[in-house]
Amino acid sequence: QLHRRLGHISATTARKMVERGYVTGLSLSDTDDKQFFCESCAFAKATRAPVPNEREGERAKAYGDEIHSDVW
Repeated sequence: QLHRRLGHISATTARKMVERGYVTGLSLSDTDDKQFFCESCAFAKATRAPVPNEREGERAKAYGDEIHSDVW
């Protein structure tokens, strides 16, 4: 797939490269741009919710009252 081989370039850039003759040996249809989806690109563009600056509750008073961990 041209998109992956050229470093995840946009569908518009890939189309321009084919039209200008920079890439030969393939043709693109009009529906290629509309149906295009790359899971890696979608994952890379994903964002997370911001962390609030203020606490929602009381601070822990004793060691072990509150535990934080990352879940993978």
